[in-house]
Amino acid sequence: MIKVSVLMPVYNASQYLAEAIDSILAQTLEDWELIIINDGSTDSSDEIIRSYTDPRIRYFRNDGNKGLIYTRNKLIGLATGEYIAFLDSDDISMPERLHQQVDFLDNNSHYGLCGTWSHMIDVNGNRIKKINMPVSDEEIRCSLLFINTFVQSSIMIRRKILLGHPYDKDYPLAEDYELWCRLSRLYKLKNLPVHLTRYRWHNTNISKSKKEQLDNLVKNIYKRELSYIGVNASDEELTLHSVIRDKTISYLPSKQLLQQIRVWLKKISEAATQSNKYDDTTLLAIIAFRWIFACKGQKSYLKALSLPVKLNMKGYRLLLKMLRERL
Repeated sequence: MIKVSVLMPVYNASQYLAEAIDSILAQTLEDWELIIINDGSTDSSDEIIRSYTDPRIRYFRNDGNKGLIYTRNKLIGLATGEYIAFLDSDDISMPERLHQQVDFLDNNSHYGLCGTWSHMIDVNGNRIKKINMPVSDEEIRCSLLFINTFVQSSIMIRRKILLGHPYDKDYPLAEDYELWCRLSRLYKLKNLPVHLTRYRWHNTNISKSKKEQLDNLVKNIYKRELSYIGVNASDEELTLHSVIRDKTISYLPSKQLLQQIRVWLKKISEAATQSNKYDDTTLLAIIAFRWIFACKGQKSYLKALSLPVKLNMKGYRLLLKMLRERL
């Protein structure tokens, strides 16, 4: 059996496609297959893919543009490896990526998937910033209440898991976040604290209709995850939860907004600790981190010092670790 199936959906990706493919060819781990599906591209993507002769590259084409979820699930069905790794057609895997992730999963059979930290790069390949995601399983599970905790192009997962848990077609634009939330209740998750991928940021505006669609889908995920800990969130509370995720959103004066956020975070912390679904110390530290993040977004730096939850010494150490790594 092949060790890793690298899955790459392609749609009009000619500008960066060769760089993405080359990054897999440069892997120190050689036991892989790269499966590419061209999802109806109208640019030169087809010619670029066909120019490669490495027999480990398997190339397929959709009959027209079927969309990302359809294409990803089709790729999963074509994979033959023990593990599946994802790489979007404009992103880059560093040479040690597959080797380090395989080493982790081989030696930690109780983990279902692992991602990595990443560097965000611009259209010219220049580094913009580091993307340091939560690392431990408990950090990831608690953080999923608020944010997507993985860079899609950093994921490696056991193939047998994805065969039973494909991407949900009802969550376009948020299908990855929805899947990680689903899997977090079934398997242990990990992010390797090493920058092994480069995620390309395109400075283009999502259309208003798609932004509204994405926001509504994320709210549906929030509602489901919050109900898991016994919180039946109202529409107003779900909107407030979105503000905590996106520091650019502001629909109330800063003082009033932060007071509502404080009350809401306390409600979540009380429900979550009563539910016994999460490690209390980790959860409270992450809620404190989200509070500081919200205060920073509203430029209310002094308010950040007044945490909405009480932390023990272990919680303070975890909070300081998160602040160093991610704020």
